[in-house]
Amino acid sequence: MGLHHNLFFRTKGISRGIYLLALVLAITGCQQKSQEAKGSVAEITLAYPLSTSGVLTHIALKNGYFAEAGLKVTAQIKTTGKAALDDLLEGKADFATAADTPIMFAITNGKKIYLIAEIQTSTQDEGIVARRDLGIIKPSDLKGKKIGVTLGTAADFFMDSFFLMHGINRQEVKIIDVNPEEMLEALRHGRVDAVSIWNPLLKQLQKELGDKGVVFLEEDISTTLFCFVVTYEFAKQNPKVIKKVLKALIKAEEFVMQHPEEAKKVIAEATQTEPAIIDDIWDGLTFKVTLDQSLLTSLEDQTRWAQKYGLTKGIEIHNYLDFIYFDGLQAVRPETVRIIR
Repeated sequence: MGLHHNLFFRTKGISRGIYLLALVLAITGCQQKSQEAKGSVAEITLAYPLSTSGVLTHIALKNGYFAEAGLKVTAQIKTTGKAALDDLLEGKADFATAADTPIMFAITNGKKIYLIAEIQTSTQDEGIVARRDLGIIKPSDLKGKKIGVTLGTAADFFMDSFFLMHGINRQEVKIIDVNPEEMLEALRHGRVDAVSIWNPLLKQLQKELGDKGVVFLEEDISTTLFCFVVTYEFAKQNPKVIKKVLKALIKAEEFVMQHPEEAKKVIAEATQTEPAIIDDIWDGLTFKVTLDQSLLTSLEDQTRWAQKYGLTKGIEIHNYLDFIYFDGLQAVRPETVRIIR
């Protein structure tokens, strides 16, 4: 009996020990699984402009689509897409949104970047706001005047396209580099006589000047493409993160299409713009996460323009296919990849 009794308790003790060990392993396993889940949240820094060119970015952040995709985003809001792209090139951001013009300048000046998707296009985003009270009534009146523009941006390319259409040579005006937030004061105090700028600031300047101002628009001379960009190195090391970003942007696109009025409210609040102005420019914007053949055409056209006026150090037109990252969008939405390779 004593032997059996001792054996019983010894066996029971072993069983209890095995149970406790299993319990500890289970708890540890759960903790490890939780840590792995936590570790799957990728932390990224995103630089983007505080303008209507960042609609899908604003929506994805506001509605939590980046978080749903497993991303923790630190947002760096800039005054221009060019400034956002500069953050990327300086290693201060992982992703940037910018128009095709500053992207072209970066590539022709030797920067190794990838375009992962177009997110928005516009044929009505830029225009020239001029002082009517200084005698500027028609486009030809711009000759000999001081024109403010943020150099290296889509407004710079629009300005030259506008000049070409109206028979104005770039050398016939005095071009002054002006930051967007300084343009109203520059116009008011005579530092410039006109500015080339994008929406919503274009509409805001028009409203501020009232009868003293005049606006020149040309919808058919250029289409501005806004894109998401990363560096070569980031793309090679983080293909899964790029897919997550694209999925979040696609959800934002779907929201804009299904709930345009709600989307307008989000953008009006995010950009601190009057709802009436957002409503006025909305129809000129197209929201689509895609890679389209028009992107290559636009980059090549702008490269020729930049070379013609000596605006870039690049002396050849690159094969822009080498600067487009296809794998991400091809994996999550292949039907919108429409570039001939």
